[in-house]
Amino acid sequence: MNDFYLQPKILQWTQALILLLVGFLPALFIIESGYSLPVFYLLLLVYVPVGQFAFTPFFKLIGVYTYYSPMLIGYMANDHQIDLHSGSSFDYLFVMRKYKSGVELRNRLLTYHLEGLIKLIQLIENKSIPKTVNIVGTSYFFNNRTLQKMGFGILNPSLFYRLNLFVNFIDLIWMYSLSQGKLTIPKIWNAKRACITGITLVENKDRIQELYDKLKIKTTHNQ
Repeated sequence: MNDFYLQPKILQWTQALILLLVGFLPALFIIESGYSLPVFYLLLLVYVPVGQFAFTPFFKLIGVYTYYSPMLIGYMANDHQIDLHSGSSFDYLFVMRKYKSGVELRNRLLTYHLEGLIKLIQLIENKSIPKTVNIVGTSYFFNNRTLQKMGFGILNPSLFYRLNLFVNFIDLIWMYSLSQGKLTIPKIWNAKRACITGITLVENKDRIQELYDKLKIKTTHNQ
């Protein structure tokens, strides 16, 4: 778990509210300046990483983000759909900073994603989540072949999803570069959406567990 959330609740809320306030200030400045000089609105693209970082703990505390592992988040998860995302820059700071960029960090990140899928399977088996739930996410978690082996279907993303990727391009660049061990531009124009139902995820439990066990052994040996 992210060390931030191991603190007493009062400290979590205090720091989360401070970050929320600090995160809003640049947005207010850009909006106010944009009224008289619209070019200022372009700064919103630079502001997005700031907002993502600052709002993460608050969103977690109010339930907008549901963590299935330290680096796998469900956005506005409900009994009908769970939209999976990798951890934000805030989570990278607290969870991934102790790992070397490149293979070590990439394997650890994939391990956390698989841990999250296993947690989802457990919640479905315990009937905390209905087996009819639709689970969707980004194919950046794994390559398409691996996703299909785990039972996921691959879809073309909607226009809204593509725009969301471009808006978050700055964060995607540095996160992806850390996982590759060098400056690398992610091919977001080739992005795909992965989808699976809860019951199909459970049916692929053994394959997911096997992949997790192999990756866990690899990450342990590399430490």
